[in-house]
Amino acid sequence: MAKVMTVLGEIGTEQLGSTLMHEHIFASSMGIATHYPQFYRKDFMEYTIEGMKELKANGISTIVEATPVCLGRDVRNMKAASEASGVNVICTTGWWGAEPPYLGPSTAEQWAQCFLDDMTIGCDGTDIKAGILKAAMDVDGPTEWKVKIHHAVGMVSKQTGAHIMLHTYCPKETPRHQLKALQEEGVDMNKVVVDHIPETTDMDFIKWIYDQGVWIGIDRIPIILFPGEYAVTTETRIKTIKNMIDAGMADRLLFSHDVQFCSTLFDNQTQEMQDYINAEYPDGMLSLKNRIFPALADMGCDPDALWQMTIDNPKRFFES
Repeated sequence: MAKVMTVLGEIGTEQLGSTLMHEHIFASSMGIATHYPQFYRKDFMEYTIEGMKELKANGISTIVEATPVCLGRDVRNMKAASEASGVNVICTTGWWGAEPPYLGPSTAEQWAQCFLDDMTIGCDGTDIKAGILKAAMDVDGPTEWKVKIHHAVGMVSKQTGAHIMLHTYCPKETPRHQLKALQEEGVDMNKVVVDHIPETTDMDFIKWIYDQGVWIGIDRIPIILFPGEYAVTTETRIKTIKNMIDAGMADRLLFSHDVQFCSTLFDNQTQEMQDYINAEYPDGMLSLKNRIFPALADMGCDPDALWQMTIDNPKRFFES
């Protein structure tokens, strides 16, 4: 029986249940959450715990919390929210975003040791261990820093067998560079989930990703856009998911939203923007169950089979 590390310790994969594979319980700039939590909404812990209890009541048992240090990882509050709600939380190590400022030259090996320590000793001065690795590449493509982090994450996965999630920018086909770096480190592609796939509608490219033997991260649905931003619409993303299912990819789809309960980015927006966000995401992390899956069912998908994917596929992923 395979084991998965959560913020409360190891559990068996049969205990995962319905799993959201890429969410953020808390998200902020690095250091803000632990030093200046005033930037969260005043009732952030109560709000979060109530939201997680609602997930549990709706059959969702596990969240893969995709927030590494650079996005304001807060393992102590993750643990408190998990204990209070009964929802399993899998914590992340790795890196998202730019190279940290005020840092001298660093090697992939040094970063690999940091990520390894998060998984074997504990995160942020605690004994709370990370259960998954993360590397990211965005619109700026394969910069020296981003490639270095992918190699570091790959080293840890190769050494420990740990699983990896990839933040991608599919409109510029960054997975081609990301998977190449991981392959150079000898990473088992069956342990990798390539996230943010619905950002593209290019089925030939999606099929290429699937054919690498990785898992397909379905998230960012519905999509929240700030003024001036452009992205594939929610309706088009749902059609792309249907196309993937019709193309025989259902066995490797891992579902989530990529949203948060509390975020210093969203909690400090104008009232007008907050109203817009609430209108786009009235169901929060229940949007898959309440909005996306019903839309797919209207297109001919079996709703029970869709829900079962949120149970069976994460279990098989973490058993790989």
